[in-house]
Amino acid sequence: MINARKRFVDAIIAEIVEQEGMARELAEFADLMEGDGHHATAETLWGMSRRRRVKGIELRGNLAALAIADHEATEGGD
Repeated sequence: MINARKRFVDAIIAEIVEQEGMARELAEFADLMEGDGHHATAETLWGMSRRRRVKGIELRGNLAALAIADHEATEGGD
């Protein structure tokens, strides 16, 4: 069970890295598009970037909830 939990946590961390990296790339591309006068495209890319950032935040929350559950399980709920 411990190995499965570790693999799960590792998968969440990898997904956080992926989401945040993609959010950063989308935001950089949006800046370039706006600089070239493609405002509608830039707005779309910024929206996509924000959704990726929110997903990263949600995943961090899930990771924190797992850490709390693990702590409570090992400490007997105190």
